[in-house]
Amino acid sequence: MELTPLLSAALPLALFLIMLGMGMTLERADFERVGRRGKAFAIGFTSQMLLPPLLALGLVFAFSLPPELAVGLMVLSFCPSGTTSNLFSYLAGADVALSISLTAIAALVTPFSLPLLTELVLYWQYGDRQSVPFPVLDTVARLAVIVLLPVAAGMLWRARAAASCRRWQPRLHRFSVLLFAAVIVGIVVDQGDRLVELLATAGTVCLLLVLAAMLLGWQIGRLGGLPQRQVKTISIEVGMQHAGMALVVTQGVLHNPDMSIIPLTYGLLMLIPATALAAFTRRRSAAGGETAA
Repeated sequence: MELTPLLSAALPLALFLIMLGMGMTLERADFERVGRRGKAFAIGFTSQMLLPPLLALGLVFAFSLPPELAVGLMVLSFCPSGTTSNLFSYLAGADVALSISLTAIAALVTPFSLPLLTELVLYWQYGDRQSVPFPVLDTVARLAVIVLLPVAAGMLWRARAAASCRRWQPRLHRFSVLLFAAVIVGIVVDQGDRLVELLATAGTVCLLLVLAAMLLGWQIGRLGGLPQRQVKTISIEVGMQHAGMALVVTQGVLHNPDMSIIPLTYGLLMLIPATALAAFTRRRSAAGGETAA
């Protein structure tokens, strides 16, 4: 499953542009909003950082995954939701402002937490870290360039030239999403003869991860006494991992095709339960079945 040079270059570029587009939607008030939504943010951020790794760990043991798939699954679980979750929060009638705040803070934390946690998982699975070299500092620098730098650049663009930013953001967003989709399609076409094998190997695990994370996120939001819109947001934020960022690590840094099986399969399957949740909650809301809390 070695990617072609074109796909290998397009993947980080797509992620860079997606994060630039995200930065163009953010302003200082989005971060200040975290304090005003203290309880909901605390529940959401803690859940999205802790629940997916714990669920992934359970799946590693439950399915006795081989080291390559175990590392791929754990790396994926260390990548909190990206801008896709903001879109699905909007489609589900959830608290989009809370979703953006959670995504923005996660984008600031992940470039530092992901490399460190990945190194621990590699040591857990392989023992001698030299058998699977992982440059922690280089990975931090790479993720900072393709995650933090474009977010900061996008925010600066919005602050200095708001009219221009508003005009270009939708175009950039569409282009970056199309580019990322093209990369995924390119990978699928490139690995078409193995697609059935990939789905058979990782499909069940990926679906269980997203479904369990969404359900637990929903229940934690309800137990926290949050309004229904915020419950939906937390369910989506906890349930949707950033497969693109995981692929950058497994394919772009580790250069391990087998480790990339899980993030690739997850990226293909994640949209199914997310779309179902958005459609169900929209229909329920239209029927007057939601309450304010």
